Amino acid sequence: MCGLVGVITGKENSYCLPDITKKMSEKIAHRGPDSSGLFFDQDLSFSFAHQRLSILDLSKSGNQPMESFRQRYIIAFNGEIYNFIELKKKLTLETVIEWKGTSDTEVLLNCIEYWGLQKTLELTRGMFAFALLDKFKKRLILVRDRFGEKPMYWGFTGEGSAKALIFGSEINALREFPSFNNAININALDPFLKFSNIPDEQTIFKSIWKLKPANKIEFKLDKDIFIDTPRSIKWWDYKKVINYGIQNQFTSKKEVLNHLEETLRGTIQSHNISDVPTGTFLSGGIDSSLVATFLSQSQPNKVNTFTIGFEDQKYDESKDASNIAKYLGTKHNEIILNPLEALNLIPKLPYIYSEPFADSSQVPTSLICREVSNAGIKVALTGDGGDEMFGGYVRHFKGPRSWNKIKYIPYPLRSLIGSIIKGIPIQEKNLNELTKSDVFSQKIIRIASRLKEIRDHDGLYKSLIMQKIDNSIYSKDILINFDEPFSNYYSHINKAPDCLSNDPIARMLYWDAISYLPDDILVKVDRASMAFSLETRAPFLDKTVAELAWKIPTDMKVRGGEGKLVLKELLYKYLPKELVDKPKRGFAFPVSEWLRGPLKEWSEELLSMDNLLKYNHFSSNKVRSLWKDHLNSKSDNTNILWPILMWQSWLKFYKF
Repeated sequence: MCGLVGVITGKENSYCLPDITKKMSEKIAHRGPDSSGLFFDQDLSFSFAHQRLSILDLSKSGNQPMESFRQRYIIAFNGEIYNFIELKKKLTLETVIEWKGTSDTEVLLNCIEYWGLQKTLELTRGMFAFALLDKFKKRLILVRDRFGEKPMYWGFTGEGSAKALIFGSEINALREFPSFNNAININALDPFLKFSNIPDEQTIFKSIWKLKPANKIEFKLDKDIFIDTPRSIKWWDYKKVINYGIQNQFTSKKEVLNHLEETLRGTIQSHNISDVPTGTFLSGGIDSSLVATFLSQSQPNKVNTFTIGFEDQKYDESKDASNIAKYLGTKHNEIILNPLEALNLIPKLPYIYSEPFADSSQVPTSLICREVSNAGIKVALTGDGGDEMFGGYVRHFKGPRSWNKIKYIPYPLRSLIGSIIKGIPIQEKNLNELTKSDVFSQKIIRIASRLKEIRDHDGLYKSLIMQKIDNSIYSKDILINFDEPFSNYYSHINKAPDCLSNDPIARMLYWDAISYLPDDILVKVDRASMAFSLETRAPFLDKTVAELAWKIPTDMKVRGGEGKLVLKELLYKYLPKELVDKPKRGFAFPVSEWLRGPLKEWSEELLSMDNLLKYNHFSSNKVRSLWKDHLNSKSDNTNILWPILMWQSWLKFYKF
């Protein structure tokens, strides 16, 4: 796991590219503190640099940028290739190569040299984002992995002879370019409030874009790249995987469990290959428990497991994880998060994430990554992707049941009921007393909102993944300057594979894998882990697991208001049922309560009238009203306040 940056300028530029690229690279030294390297070609006005986190082949032979054996290609690579040993054996049978080291990067690069980029990518199992310079054809190619585990940003900045193409692993590094365009992409604000992240190709800056997962983009260095900007193209199509899986589904549970265990064991074992100490996150959930179980059975030494807990029992999973660790006999590490640690970390979040990001589980995720790194671990396996592949989110197994109960109520009547419930003037604290549960009372409020609007199952899904934002939250200046509305931003979710037209649960799995997973989950984990020089690996996102998951009928994954059925069935073989059958919990912290307590002063400053008016992105009166109602427990406004706080905090941190 590493970081990379690069620059291409016009022939008439006056930049000292090596110095500039080195300065940009230093901003992401946390992604790769073990070594750094730089390649510069004056004739091409091209330079890129690499920061290395040494995981495989700790010698200098693994340093980058790296040149292929025929000297055609030079690569700056971020990620891991899990089947590099098999690829190396296959390549060695077909040609003679004098290997310089034992790194996966060298294998990938020489496979590209011999087989070509497309064939190599198809054969590769891994997570990656890399920049590839083709010296013969004078091309730069940027590539990103299948699900978007590793980031790649790119864009044009500057004017005239100062114009440049810049690219890299984090926006903070790109901002070091002398003529960087700091103009904020204000059209990112609305989707940010709706999804707590800046989704799809957009970023916080007008001039910078994200390369989409499973995409590559090619720039011709021997022509004016500033005139003819190429479009990124897919090198892997998830829809084809789904179509093939649906057409070749298993018919028996026994067959499913046999293939599932074999695939997961092999995948987890390949993800654990490393020349440095490894460990795994253990939340107590199904996915991380399977990873810890198979790791424990495949290696002689005790597995290092890590979990994070809270004093508030509603959010604490540490006891569940501790019981599983004890049963498996792992070397377990338990970190209890207190408000002071969160207070110290939260002001640093804008730097860690480079752009506004508001999934509140970013706080515990960052803290556990810090502690794992401090314990001397450089590689940690995670359970990420299990929910998207096997139906683990509450919306997957509770959403269909809810819709089946309300779909027979005519929409006008549903809407009326929702309006009546929403119109009852009752304070949150009184509703909590009435229902004896603050969680349940908030469910009532959310259900009422959805009853007013949803018309079908897919509409219910949209309401579950997207925060409803009233335009009254924005200042008048912002509304005037919006170039386009984002109310239909997720209209593309209607373009699910045709083979899923009669399977609403499978459609949710597809949509989550192409949106929520790359835009939220993987951003959260990559930035949090890399901030502390920790590599995380997600076995459930291996292409072999994804291919297998779609061969499993939906009713073997989700049925009867329960999700991840086949994973549970597999885990029952190795853990007692009482350690497996637990309610689904998100990896969150008590942000609602902490905003009224230990985070109150920090929040009050960011939401002060002066700060709101300074940036003038929000209606100050509206935000102050939401903040006051939250403090007085009149309503829980966490879902809207936290993104606003993250937006304001980012602006303040970077002194806009």
